[in-house]
Amino acid sequence: MRWPIISFWLLAAATLARAAVPALLGQAVDKWIGERDQWAFTQFVREFDGGAIKEERLERYDPSQPGERRWQLLSVNGRLPAAGRRAEWQQRKMKKRLNPGKPLGGFFDFEHATVADETAQVVRYHLPLRNDHSWLFPMDRVNLKVTVNRTTHAIDQIEAGIDEPFRVALGLGRVLDLDFDVQMNPSTRRGETDNPNAAKPSGTATAAMNKLGERVEYAWSKFQRVTPHPDNALTAAPKG
Repeated sequence: MRWPIISFWLLAAATLARAAVPALLGQAVDKWIGERDQWAFTQFVREFDGGAIKEERLERYDPSQPGERRWQLLSVNGRLPAAGRRAEWQQRKMKKRLNPGKPLGGFFDFEHATVADETAQVVRYHLPLRNDHSWLFPMDRVNLKVTVNRTTHAIDQIEAGIDEPFRVALGLGRVLDLDFDVQMNPSTRRGETDNPNAAKPSGTATAAMNKLGERVEYAWSKFQRVTPHPDNALTAAPKG
């Protein structure tokens, strides 16, 4: 299943009715269009069988690496993976990457964004997500807030969550929990220059869902801004 959760901060809408978008939010989105392939992160996956843990995997996505090295399987159940398992996992990841799926521009309802709160330094927007019954993920169930810096016109923080569990993928899965709170560029928020190389993103991002009756948990950490490898310029966005 594609995970729009991570795509919240990796992608921005490329086809927007700009006249209807709040100016500050629109400028921040434009910045993120050019930065969508510059983020690396670690993904921890825990799969259950009944009430017991079936497998734990630590994975790393890094667009500064070329080709299939973009995704790396770091450990399985706390140990280095065997060569065969790593090859099977890598093949599956590459197959997902070659299938870009639907464009994400329509996920965000910028025209109906509202100001949740603001200070002299930042504006925090409540950003609705569009829902389309042709998608397998009911986006309108996700509460998304985006904080934009008034000085740099860049996104400082993204927060997302859900009020209650809901079903996805024609009822084959169920999102149980979502907690996404990532500070994109805290160094800028402290008054430093808007330098991507100085960015030290931090925060927490977790999700839990039920796939075909079994629980799967995800956690994302160690976010890092990187320079994308030239070989990755035309590849699809990461998928979990």
